[in-house]
Amino acid sequence: MKKILISGDSFAADWTKKYDGIGWVNMLENDFLVTNVAEAGVSEFKIYQQLQRNDIESYDKVIISHTSAYRIPVYEHPIHSKDSLHKNCDLIYSDLKEHKNNKLAKIGIDFYENLFHFEYFIFTYNLIMDKIIKEIPNSINISFFDSFVSKEVMCFEEIFLKNKGLINHMNDKGNNMIYKKIKKLINE
Repeated sequence: MKKILISGDSFAADWTKKYDGIGWVNMLENDFLVTNVAEAGVSEFKIYQQLQRNDIESYDKVIISHTSAYRIPVYEHPIHSKDSLHKNCDLIYSDLKEHKNNKLAKIGIDFYENLFHFEYFIFTYNLIMDKIIKEIPNSINISFFDSFVSKEVMCFEEIFLKNKGLINHMNDKGNNMIYKKIKKLINE
């Protein structure tokens, strides 16, 4: 049985830590020996760190779900640090806006609205992504964010947008579609 490492953001995290129901990552466990280190809400930098903490050579394939370029890495999230699914997440504007009454969230909102340098974060994101892809040639690189996709990354944003739901941000149909696509890629 093939050994698979899954790394990345919430689209690849194991949501059974917090919710009932299974996502595409859990479906893969029926076909492969899966180690899932993906974490909800993490930046591309933390995805790189996930990969660095694992012996990549011991896996037949590595699946990497790349995240949004607009996530800002933090040591501890001001709102989600106690949440079982999001305990290691980083900052993103849309999440901070939902918690605008939190003092630290308000500081983050002010940063995004007044100081955030979009081009810098996209440039840095691309450097980290390119490093990941170069260092891990046996990887399957995916993203659910169309605007950040390089030619080495398969984009599943359309599946996500047409099949929104709770687990891995998709409904059962969307999770099943991703499962089938990833399973096929692993077996090729």
